Amino acid sequence: MSVVMIAVVLALCLALVLAVVRADPPERSQPLQISTSEWLPYISPDLPNNGPVAEMLTEVLGRAGYTPVFTFSTWPLAERDVTNGASIGMAPVIVSASRDSFALYTEPLLDFRYTLIGKKGELLDSVADRTDLDGLRIARVEGYQYWDELDDSGATFSDHPSSLAAFTAVMNGEADLVAEGAIAGRAVLEGPSFPDDATAYAEVSPSSSLTSSTQGLHLLLKDSSEGQRLKREIDAALADFQRTEDYQRLLDSLTPGPPQVTLSAAQGGAVELMDDSGAPVGATPSGTSASVLEWPDGTPTAQTLVPVKILDGPLAGKLLAVRLDDLEISDA
Repeated sequence: MSVVMIAVVLALCLALVLAVVRADPPERSQPLQISTSEWLPYISPDLPNNGPVAEMLTEVLGRAGYTPVFTFSTWPLAERDVTNGASIGMAPVIVSASRDSFALYTEPLLDFRYTLIGKKGELLDSVADRTDLDGLRIARVEGYQYWDELDDSGATFSDHPSSLAAFTAVMNGEADLVAEGAIAGRAVLEGPSFPDDATAYAEVSPSSSLTSSTQGLHLLLKDSSEGQRLKREIDAALADFQRTEDYQRLLDSLTPGPPQVTLSAAQGGAVELMDDSGAPVGATPSGTSASVLEWPDGTPTAQTLVPVKILDGPLAGKLLAVRLDDLEISDA
């Protein structure tokens, strides 16, 4: 073969290689739509990076070569998005027989504990000794899937659009108990949006399979060849991520949301606490976190009492009052 022919062949080969490279560029991170619903403190558009569970999914999917795009709606709509193919998955969810016809689940992102929560008193104290919940009114959240023993307990269920609405129903005497995650329930009770004293509520204790269930929270995928492939990739990436310090950091962050104010005694020492009539009821250390329930009108003075909900420490969830001079605005 002549030198000219060799040169022509090499040129053609080079052109072919370049054409293939242009047609098939290196694979980049692919976007995947994940449908979800606000569930404090796990996931919310109002939390940094959409919350700890969203951060977990972002890290895990990133390791598998994908970028999640979170769309927030309601749990029923999120499930519909998966079944009709609008979303590749929904999270975080528990394994449920009602989804067996279409669902695949990744390995658990984390464990969480369902429980029953109600107002302290004789009714709450009596629940632990029962073998059924016949006659009890239990508030549930629309779109949640609960544990089998609760579903078969004989209780009368009412569905509510949010966890806050379910707890408000108990506060107003419209329900006896709320079925919710222990961490999520505490976040609602101690959060600024719930208008009652968190310390007036407690879990059913001691717990049993009737009143509590520990389950995994998963990413749900549609059962298809694509879903099965994604599950294998995501499970491998999740196993790697769960061995890191970042995973433990996200688990540790699952506590009620950030404070709105810090209590700091203007004169030093502890901050005096009052009831709504202004009578002293105790004190709390400077640095205690709280949320303001109502800012004073008009022209308040340093001694004007401001109603607050205590967010941490032994008095967490208490509705009390402090002097305006003892409040510091935090970076919430």
